[in-house]
Amino acid sequence: MYCVTVAMHNERVKTITITIPEDLDERAAAEARRRGISKSELIRQGLGFVLTPAPHGPGEDPWHSLAGFGTEDISVRPGEVDDVIYSR
Repeated sequence: MYCVTVAMHNERVKTITITIPEDLDERAAAEARRRGISKSELIRQGLGFVLTPAPHGPGEDPWHSLAGFGTEDISVRPGEVDDVIYSR
């Protein structure tokens, strides 16, 4: 077993210690090298992928996160999405 210390970067930084099998540590190191990032960053990305997003605060519209999706030249006429989805 190896002990890995990871610093979580956000507004605040928290250092955590995890215990993982040696083979997992070796695989993580190899993948981090392949991607050109640190093991800490690989673990942060993995946690970000696995964990669900933080819940929205009161009054926040969860649909707001979709605003501006796509490029500015995308235009969809009313019903066009339904036409594609339902093969109309």
